[in-house]
Amino acid sequence: MFKLVPFLAILLAALAHAADPTAEEVRQLQVKLMIETQVVAVTELKGPASEYKSDGDPNTLEIVFLERKQDGPSRVADDGEVIFTLQGITKRGTKADRAGVQDSGAA
Repeated sequence: MFKLVPFLAILLAALAHAADPTAEEVRQLQVKLMIETQVVAVTELKGPASEYKSDGDPNTLEIVFLERKQDGPSRVADDGEVIFTLQGITKRGTKADRAGVQDSGAA
């Protein structure tokens, strides 16, 4: 599922700039994106999400899984290369909240 969402976002952005692409052009673009784009999952964030540094590679899409509400809501970085997604939320809070983990603010 996560691999499909970024792919569709990139595809839609590319199509918005093209003038009436043919079905074959769309297919070729899909294949090119699937071959060239790498998806990296970051499951254990070191420090606050606001200080996360992307690898800077436009062919890499990074998905950062947040476990603390203090890291903010799910969002996409301004450059579109990093997706931050808040996971493990229930009515009782995140897993870290329930465990009594406190964010010290230190990186």
